[in-house]
This record gives sequence, structure tokens and C-alpha cells, in this order.
Amino acid sequence: MADTATPAQDRPAVTLKPVHNMHHTAFRCRDAEQTRWFYEDVLGFKLAAAMVFDEEPGRSVKREYMHLFFQTTDGNFIAFFDVPDDVEEKMFIARHGFDQHIAFEVESMEQLKAWRRHINKMGRPCFGPIDHGFIQSIYMYDPNGVQVELTVKEPRYEAILAEDSANAHAVLKDWTARTRAVKEQRLNKDMLDQRGIDMSKVDISGLKKA
Repeated sequence: MADTATPAQDRPAVTLKPVHNMHHTAFRCRDAEQTRWFYEDVLGFKLAAAMVFDEEPGRSVKREYMHLFFQTTDGNFIAFFDVPDDVEEKMFIARHGFDQHIAFEVESMEQLKAWRRHINKMGRPCFGPIDHGFIQSIYMYDPNGVQVELTVKEPRYEAILAEDSANAHAVLKDWTARTRAVKEQRLNKDMLDQRGIDMSKVDISGLKKA
């Protein structure tokens, strides 16, 4: 949230530095213990925190919830919210991988196949490997309907990404032009063109201020 205590013209100039490191990705969960079983007992991640709060963050709304964090070997986290009085079973219908999935990396094809066998043995259907050209992956769903991918890099992974990076903006520009007409038939044209919004018209009165 912006600092509103000091007039903008009196604040010292700050040079933006690159955003670095993904800290966590967060999802809803049906049940904290069920989720712990999958991410700790099945996938082997460390349960790093199980925090209980009684108020929604940023709002003065009383609601008890748990915020779970599981730590990966690179120090990042996958997190979940368990909110007992604001939950419905329809929230946990498995979603298509195009809509939502999270991927973690293993070190070799042998490890990828071993993980597939282990996950199936633990009772979570797991399929693959699927060859994506630059990576190969296996897939399963966690108990909350989140698709989870385990992936291994192909030997030419770095070279393939370097080649793709060199052309990425041109490919994106061509894609945007080719698909615009189809999207305008299915989506709101104004929303397609939206980038920033007029912040003077945004009501943030319900949010807590520092």
C-alpha cells in the first residue's frame, strides 16, 4: 500500500530494483491436515508454518483461518488458506491445467519416473511423462483440485530457452494480432485493451491503512 503519511513531493526518490525470487504461491484448501498429508507425506516438502489468525488481512473482518506454508528445497513456498466458515465443496473441483497448475522440478528422468510410482502408490493418480520439448513432466491433482506438475529439464533446456527468448516479443506480437478477432467475439473489447486504471475512481476506504 502506498505511503500516504508524507506528501508525494516531499518523499525521497527511490530507484526501483528488480523484483526477485518467488516467495510463495497460495491457494484455498479444504482441510489443513489433508493438505499437509499431500505436500509433506507424499511430496516431501517441509511444513514451515501453520499460522492461525482471527481477522482477514487488510480488512476489519473477523474470520478465523489458518495459513499453511510448505517450503521447497530452493527456499520458496507453496501456501494454503483453510477458512472453515467460508468454504464450499465446489471450490475444490479439479481445474483444467490451462486454468491453474503449479510445477516443481526433479533432477533426472529416473527420478521423475520414481516419483510417479511413489505418488501412484500413495493413492494419488499420476500420469506421464509428457514430452514438452524443453521439459518432460508428470501430473497429478492435490486434494484441493490444484494440478501439480513434476518436471525435469531436457539436456538442451538452456539453449532452447535462449533461442525462444530471442524471438519472444516478435512471436507474442504476431499471436496477439492473429487471435484478436476471435477474442473480441468472446470477450469484452474494452477489457482486452485495459492496462492501468484510474486510481482516483477506486474505492479503497474499506482497506486498512498503514
